[in-house]
Amino acid sequence: MAEPSTMQALGMGARAAGRSAWLVAPALLVGFLRSALGWPAPLLALALLRAGAAGRLAGGARAPGEVVAGALAALTAPRSLCLLAGLFLAGLLASAALRVAWLAGALPTLGGALHGEREPAPRFAAGVTWGFAPLAGTALLGLALELAAQLYLWTAALSALVLALHRAPPLVALVRAGLGAVALASALAAPPLASLAADAALARTALTGDRPARALLEGLRRVALRPAAFVLAGMTLGLAALVVLGSAQALESAALGLAAGAPAVLAVGPRLMTTVLAASLAALFELWRLGTVAALACAER
Repeated sequence: MAEPSTMQALGMGARAAGRSAWLVAPALLVGFLRSALGWPAPLLALALLRAGAAGRLAGGARAPGEVVAGALAALTAPRSLCLLAGLFLAGLLASAALRVAWLAGALPTLGGALHGEREPAPRFAAGVTWGFAPLAGTALLGLALELAAQLYLWTAALSALVLALHRAPPLVALVRAGLGAVALASALAAPPLASLAADAALARTALTGDRPARALLEGLRRVALRPAAFVLAGMTLGLAALVVLGSAQALESAALGLAAGAPAVLAVGPRLMTTVLAASLAALFELWRLGTVAALACAER
C-alpha cells in the first residue's frame, strides 16, 4: 500500500469503516461491559455507608451527626478502603483488557478492508485469539509514552510559572521568555502527538506484526515525519464527530420534548433509541479513525 495523502487516508478509513460496519455491534457490547465494570466500587461504597448508618441506628443513636459518623467510619475503615481500591483497580484493568481485545480484532479486520478484502470477518476472531498479547504490550508502552508527555507538559508549565515569578535583568528575562515559550509550545504539542504515536503503534502491531518496542518506535517515526497529516486527519474526524453526535443529541432532546407531559415509561423508548444511535455513531467514527491511522501508519515508504 503506497503512502497516501491525508484526504486519501481519510477516504480509505471511511471505506474500511463502511465495509466493517458490523464491528459496531461488538463495540457497543464492549462499551456496555466497560461501563458495567465501573459499577461495583460505587455500589459497594453505598452498601458500606448504609451498613454503617444502620449499625449506629441499631445501637440507639438518634442524632444525625452520629449516624453520618457511623456511615463514614464504615466507609473509611482500612478493610473497606482496600476492598474499594481492589474493585476499582480490577475494574480498570478489566476495562483496559476489553478495549485491547476489541482492538485486537477490529484492527486486523480494518486492515483487511483497507486491502480490499470482501469478507474480512474471520480476521476478528483470529486477532482476538492471537493478537491480544502483543497488542497489550504495545498498549502499555503507548500508555507510558502518553503519561511521559503529560508529565513533560506539567513540568514545562510549572517551570514557566516559576521563571515568570522570578525577577531577572531585562536581557536574561527576554532569553528566559523565549526559551520558555519554545518549551511550553513543544510541551503543549507533546500529549496529542504522543497519543497519535500510540495509536500508530497499535496499528503497526496489529497489521504488520511489529513487536511492541519496534511498533512504538515506528509509530513515533511516522508521526514525526508527517505530523501535519496525522493531526489534520484527527482534527477533521473530531470535528465531523462533534457535528454528527451533536445532531444526535439534539434529536434526543427533541424526542424527549415531544414526550413531555406523557407518562415516564413512554420516554424510555425514545431515550434508549437515541442513546443507542449516538453510541453506534461514536463507534463508527472510532472505526473511521482507526482505519485512517492504520492507512497513515502502515503504508509503505
